[in-house]
Amino acid sequence: MRIDLIARIQRQSFIVRVAVVALLAITIAFPQGSTRASAFVAQGSPGVLAEGDVIYQVLVDRFSNGNTANDNFGYGDYNPSNLGMYHGGDWQGLTNHLQYIKNLGVTAIWLSPVSKQQPLSRDGLEASYHGYFTNDFATPNEHFGSRTDLQNLVNSAHALGLKMILDVVPNHTADYLAGTSTTYSPTSYAPASPLNNSSLFHHAGDCLFNGNETQAQLEVCDLGGLDDLDQSNSAVNTYLMNTYQDWIQGIGFDGIRVDAARSIPQTWLQSFETTMGVPTFGEIFDGNIDYVASYQNYEWGVLDFPTFFTARDTLSTDGNLNNLSGLFAQDYKYANANRLETFLDNHDRARFLARAGDNYQRLRSGLTFLLTARGIPVIYYGTEQADNGNMNPYEVPIANKDNRKDLSSFSETGTIFNHIQRLNVIKKAYPALQVGTQREMWTDTTVYGFSRRVDSTGAEAMTILSDSWGTQTRTIPLRAESTISVGTVLTNLMNTGDTVVVQSGGVTGKQISVSLGEHEAKVYVPGTPVSSYAPPARVITTIRVHYNVGWGNRITLRGDSDPFRWTQGMETRNIASDVWEYQLERIPSGQTFQYKPLINDATWSAGSNYTGTGGQTIDIYPTF
Repeated sequence: MRIDLIARIQRQSFIVRVAVVALLAITIAFPQGSTRASAFVAQGSPGVLAEGDVIYQVLVDRFSNGNTANDNFGYGDYNPSNLGMYHGGDWQGLTNHLQYIKNLGVTAIWLSPVSKQQPLSRDGLEASYHGYFTNDFATPNEHFGSRTDLQNLVNSAHALGLKMILDVVPNHTADYLAGTSTTYSPTSYAPASPLNNSSLFHHAGDCLFNGNETQAQLEVCDLGGLDDLDQSNSAVNTYLMNTYQDWIQGIGFDGIRVDAARSIPQTWLQSFETTMGVPTFGEIFDGNIDYVASYQNYEWGVLDFPTFFTARDTLSTDGNLNNLSGLFAQDYKYANANRLETFLDNHDRARFLARAGDNYQRLRSGLTFLLTARGIPVIYYGTEQADNGNMNPYEVPIANKDNRKDLSSFSETGTIFNHIQRLNVIKKAYPALQVGTQREMWTDTTVYGFSRRVDSTGAEAMTILSDSWGTQTRTIPLRAESTISVGTVLTNLMNTGDTVVVQSGGVTGKQISVSLGEHEAKVYVPGTPVSSYAPPARVITTIRVHYNVGWGNRITLRGDSDPFRWTQGMETRNIASDVWEYQLERIPSGQTFQYKPLINDATWSAGSNYTGTGGQTIDIYPTF
């Protein structure tokens, strides 16, 4: 270990003494019933990761370029026109725009890995901009800046009341050892000391993820060829613990996301969290609830892939909302469902809008669900700017290009930005939406409803959402646990002009009648709302194609303006035997665009392109 690292670790004694003084504050973040408690709070920090937080996930390289001097070091890894290479984003750029993140209303930032990287993958086709090709765990990634730059970022975030979460990668280094080889070839192509010793790694070959591998095999195989570290080796364990403790406690992070946690022994994850002194949540890339839940016995939280797969696939399509009922019915399997990190898209999955046909209303509904349901929601950078990932829905084995574009804008006036802002306002104002116990109120194919209630105080909020294209009305019983009385007026926090009155009747003696518009989600609470709010008017462009394509065929649309492309078609919805409809909000009112319908995205309509105008309803009668 280098002398500078040892010196920094020695300096932690002072920081730890400061942290002990702050332990009282941490007991708030770790309420009674927690099996673990934090041992570290950074000086100036608003506190460690806690229930009620909302996380903004950042890929540093794709956020903002604050210092062009660290863009290109001549390694062949910098090319802003290639989504697989470095683009120039850095810690200074992120620091410059912290107020933008603060204004969104989130409370924490998940920062991509900070360590020095091997510039390129073994085949040279992918750069390490994401942070998962580690060369030297103890040294900052020079593309992102210096340790001083990182410290300034964290201090500046803390000054704004934002918590900082570090993405750590203790499972592997970059791919230096080919296959099952134990020899570095050439010898210079190896991780930095002290990990430049092949005996510190497993040599089981690449993970297959074919459903037949045992857990023991998953913990020793190479993830995507990346060399798998042996955490049971005392040298590896000591190095990783000391190095990451230096990052966490030396810089002052408030929480940790553990990459590839399912590939690391659970007992090591538990020891790692204890040593770091802050809450951790692991990436358990699996949709099996029993499997994912087991990891929360060893970590404070866990990334909630079961909810992701179920909610994304249900809410981005005309799915069955009973799937949400089946999902939440298994929450008892988790140590604490309120500490699950929930999300609609991330750096390994396609953008939600790419799967939802660029339908903003579906995204609004999904975000309302995400920020009011149990768990700690994660907003992936760009979602607030309606990033649709170039409408690329494919993600086999992972999505790692179009879902990682540069942030398109820092506008704070867009419809999705403002929708998330409002959700964060109400989440902050209502404890039920932060720590309340979630209980189902209603479930059917197109409507789902749940209550979140703080049982010790009676504080309660209710979320009702629809996955239908038409208006849906339901009479929904309040929960038996609810202390809200008959005659109480409930206000929809997402449109405070909308109220309902609790009536007598139903299986619990109290019920509400709720009408939901197209893909609408409502959040009802009793009492005077925290503030008035009316959703902005939607600028909807509707294209209706009148043509009978015959049984088993479909109509798609291609065009020249996002979300349309000339290279692939947008699916339309069959609303009558000879009418196919597509709606969008992305094109501004009055803006013209070119488009053309196709049968089965293969046979073009005859004649010239059609011209459309944003904000209008357009009927066309093509021939083919």
